Amino acid sequence: MESKPTTPADAAQIQAALTDPRRLAAVRDTGLLDTPPEEVFDRLTRLAAKLTGAPVTFVSLLDADRDFYKSAYGLGTTRQLSGRTFCHYPLVSGQALILEDVTQLPVFRDVPTVKSLGIRAYAGIPLRTESGEVLGSFCAVDFKPKQWTEQDVEIISELAHSAMREIRLRMALKDASALNQQLQAQIQKVDALNRALSEMATTDALTGVANRRAFDHSLQLELAIVERRGTPLSLLMLDVDHFKRINDTYGHEAGDKVLVAIAQLLGGCARVIDVVARVGGEEFAVILPNTDAGGAHEVAERMRSAVARSNWLGQPTTVSIGAATLHDKEDAASLYARADAALYAAKTAGRDRVAMA
Repeated sequence: MESKPTTPADAAQIQAALTDPRRLAAVRDTGLLDTPPEEVFDRLTRLAAKLTGAPVTFVSLLDADRDFYKSAYGLGTTRQLSGRTFCHYPLVSGQALILEDVTQLPVFRDVPTVKSLGIRAYAGIPLRTESGEVLGSFCAVDFKPKQWTEQDVEIISELAHSAMREIRLRMALKDASALNQQLQAQIQKVDALNRALSEMATTDALTGVANRRAFDHSLQLELAIVERRGTPLSLLMLDVDHFKRINDTYGHEAGDKVLVAIAQLLGGCARVIDVVARVGGEEFAVILPNTDAGGAHEVAERMRSAVARSNWLGQPTTVSIGAATLHDKEDAASLYARADAALYAAKTAGRDRVAMA
């Protein structure tokens, strides 16, 4: 059985097919170029040789300037060939090339491997992707003229299909791995975005401490803990004294810097379990878990003193503080109102002081 093109491809057609960018991309996407032999492919070439009687069989991948043999039975250590080869003709035609005696046509007689390897018979089936790109060929050759039977061609074709299935599987796994990496990257981006959104939802944008929403949530949580455990809970309300004067004298940018600095001072005076929040323009609140009235007064004085020692604008900045300790069965609104009333009392009494509810 012989099957050869009516008009074999010329050098220009072969070169164009070999260097086609889409085809080359498909070849390289297999990840098989320059990889060592693998039993899954070697088994197919051994089987082809055994069933057809061909002394040489191979799986050839066509790079731009060479034939790379992923598997080669009967070729010794040869892994690649440069120059024109028989595998180039199925590449151009997309059809099987079956030659019983390659010397019968001058175009095939002049293929370099006829002289260098002594090839006289060739049977090659193109390895084609689902998108139609020819990656190479599954081939069998003989060193003497050979009458390829229909069964021989069918065997080589089936083994070529098996090789191509394995290649497609490799490409699919590679694509799946790439997609998985992209998915993981997207998940990480979404997680980072969610963390950022969560932080934005609970953090005051200017000072970096908790915002009013986070404060309200934290206060409710602490009240629930008090109800279960019976531990004390105190709340401080702080207001920057004469803050309007700071803004009017030095500008809002300077006022913002003062708020940031005060927030940092309050955080430095607080414990890890305490919650420092900005609940209004120049108002802060501090939730003090497991803290009675005496402890609340001590923390409040420490915070007031730390702010009073500051000298951000060339003159001292002070805060007034109201403190309240939770009564039995008291709710959040009542505790907040008593601390706020104590703050008002501190303001009325002359500012830069602590008042207890």
